Amino acid sequence: MRLLFGLLLAAACGTANPHYGQVVIKSYANLASRPITYSVDKARVWSSDFDARVEGDCIRGVMGSIPLQFCRESKPGPVERWAGSSGEFTVQNLGDSVAIDGYMMVRPGRQVYMTQTLPLGQGPQWEELKRNPALLAVAATAADLKAVSGSGQ
Repeated sequence: MRLLFGLLLAAACGTANPHYGQVVIKSYANLASRPITYSVDKARVWSSDFDARVEGDCIRGVMGSIPLQFCRESKPGPVERWAGSSGEFTVQNLGDSVAIDGYMMVRPGRQVYMTQTLPLGQGPQWEELKRNPALLAVAATAADLKAVSGSGQ
């Protein structure tokens, strides 16, 4: 009976939020910095000091101690516009890459530009980021901030 309960619990935990793997993002803001590894789940990207997830039409999470909040202002499609208390940006799916343009507020009076084009890799984790390119935009900006400041803030 305990074995059956354990197997059912493991199966339920395994299907609740699929884990697609990891992606490594190299900062273009500081090419000498170490790349950042993020885990990718369904509608979520996270690491030890970063966590962002899509909830409906919004991205919510934290980057270190900074709260993240962006909501989609356009219909899902090849070009999406996102805005909120954390800034505003546009993502464009270019097939094998994602173009990002906009800014993120990291604290009152300080914003950083998110503008860059990121190549997409292969595998289920990258397919999830193609479905949710705004998560990739936010994660890449977090990687850039960490590379430049060493702390992500």
